[in-house]
Amino acid sequence: MKTEKLYEKDAYISSFEANVLSVLKENGIYKAVLDKTAFFPEGGGQPSDIGLIDGAAVNNVQIENGEIYHYTEAELKAGQTVFCEVDFERRYNFMQNHTAEHIVSGLVHKKFGFDNIGFHLSETLVTFDFNGFFTSGQLEEIEGEANKRVWSNLSVTAFYPSADELQAIPYRSKDGIEGEIRLVQIENTDICACCAPHVKSTGEIGIIKFLSTEKQHGGTRIFMKCGGFALRDYGKKNADIKAVCELLSAKTDEVRQAVYSLSERLESEKLNSKDLSSELLGLKIKMFDNSKSALVLNNAEIKDLQMAADGLHKTYGGAKTALSKTVEGAFFAMCADESEIEAEFERLKQTFTVKGGGRGPMRQGSIVADFDKIKEYFGV
Repeated sequence: MKTEKLYEKDAYISSFEANVLSVLKENGIYKAVLDKTAFFPEGGGQPSDIGLIDGAAVNNVQIENGEIYHYTEAELKAGQTVFCEVDFERRYNFMQNHTAEHIVSGLVHKKFGFDNIGFHLSETLVTFDFNGFFTSGQLEEIEGEANKRVWSNLSVTAFYPSADELQAIPYRSKDGIEGEIRLVQIENTDICACCAPHVKSTGEIGIIKFLSTEKQHGGTRIFMKCGGFALRDYGKKNADIKAVCELLSAKTDEVRQAVYSLSERLESEKLNSKDLSSELLGLKIKMFDNSKSALVLNNAEIKDLQMAADGLHKTYGGAKTALSKTVEGAFFAMCADESEIEAEFERLKQTFTVKGGGRGPMRQGSIVADFDKIKEYFGV
């Protein structure tokens, strides 16, 4: 006996009673077959429904060899009558976003001739792939038209046409679909083969919002949120903007300019800091004890060490090194005349584990050793 698919007859069924036909146990998980179900099994790029069967959690639903299996954490008994509850808020979010994908894919196909070649509905957003590329203007046009279809509150229906009827219907479909074809039709917008639950009218979607795009498989991947997904996304982003506004003491509609201004100030401060750092380094070089062969700088980057070593060498001659302590030892930059730099570098490598190299009068890298021993080596 095949399971009656309640989710195809009425996508809004959230609770129902059913009889358990059979139960398998695999790897500690129970797989129950019911005589009827409103749990949508994973398929067509959409995750399965989740919920409860007689209080037992249902975390996965799959079609395997024509049977619909409900994966439960607790054992059910064959012949048992059970009360089932679908997590409908989650399901409804999926319905909103999946129907929205049909609207967008249908409009793209009609206007540009591109096919939807990939679709995935996650717990938070939709991604779908087209075998073509869009300009930003074309994406705005499609998004705008898709939302007009939402606000027009068009009817959405699903049906199984006969073989003869199917021949006369120009519907969209993925390759490789076998068996009876179920079509989902959105009034004056799209007809597509699909097994998933959908809303009854487009107005239930609320809003369709493209988030971003990227090149994928020789075409375009669109990231989208609709309905409940979009509402939660807007709420989070609005809260983030409010927090940024408080930090910047700016009004909500002034936050972009406030961030630009902050960026400009930070860039100016970086330039000032760089100038001050150069002046400070110059002073340290002037005050350097030439009886030593190295200068220690705190939290310095390689480029700063290179400047310091170069300045020391030009000022005092000989092989001079700049050091900065690290967890494993030290970063270093060593500068000397080209006739002697390689010999100095080789002597350093014979004493410590050294990573690095260079050319001309400069060598740089890292030394793995106790920092006190490194300082002792350079006579610091």
